[in-house]
Amino acid sequence: MDHPELERLRREFGWVCELEPLSINNALLNRNWIVPQSAYSEDQTAWLNEGGSSGWWYDTRNQIIRQVIGAFGEMNCLWDVGSGPGIVSSYLSQCGFSCIGIEPSRSGVLVSAERGVTSIASDFESLQLPSESITCVGLFDVLEHVSDRTRLLQEIQRTLKKEGILVITVPALTWLWSKADEDVGHYLRYSRCTIKAELSQSGFKIQSSRYMFLSLVFPLLILRVIPFRLGFRQPIEDAVLLSKGGGLLSKLLGRIEKVICRIAPLGSSLIVVAKKQHNQ
Repeated sequence: MDHPELERLRREFGWVCELEPLSINNALLNRNWIVPQSAYSEDQTAWLNEGGSSGWWYDTRNQIIRQVIGAFGEMNCLWDVGSGPGIVSSYLSQCGFSCIGIEPSRSGVLVSAERGVTSIASDFESLQLPSESITCVGLFDVLEHVSDRTRLLQEIQRTLKKEGILVITVPALTWLWSKADEDVGHYLRYSRCTIKAELSQSGFKIQSSRYMFLSLVFPLLILRVIPFRLGFRQPIEDAVLLSKGGGLLSKLLGRIEKVICRIAPLGSSLIVVAKKQHNQ
């Protein structure tokens, strides 16, 4: 049975999209999607799945995302674009939010579906959603992997309702750039100014902008940035840095982060909520 959001789009807007069931319940393939491409390899997707199930960083990010989305009222459904193995959308679903995952990686779609999230193997543009038809889109550590970000943002702007919201998390602070960014295919790290300019260019106005993970800035500077600038190999991997147990940071830091992200002057990530410009 289709997700209620997909049924609504067909009923209210006459939306037509050839969605083919895959081997797992809730997993679908967009037959109109031509280029199967993902920012992550199958191995990276598997690592994300494992790390997202046990990492304090992912737990903390999920909880902050929930807080931020909850502050903007009820949404019909969150479209999690670049959802990977469903780390965010499965958590939000458990919290009572309706979610649909959009992910180019077939393995990511299957894992996300196993977690109970209706997931579509596709990119966002190929879905050809009706204009002003959806209420919420999430790009959770996705935008920094996209080469043509303007095209994606303008398509999201077109499909969002007038009061719909776009929720974004991205890596922050240009001076924290290191080999780790290169290894995972980042094009850039953001500041409040750069994300504001990029969103404004695509017809969005920021409603809320917060830094997250202030507690990671100094460790990243010492353990990644300085060795990178000096030409040395990165001495610590994500699996250690982001692990819940036995890593550099504890559950206590996660709890602190949820409080201080409201006022933190900087952090290794940004979470941003934007709406359409009033003149659009």
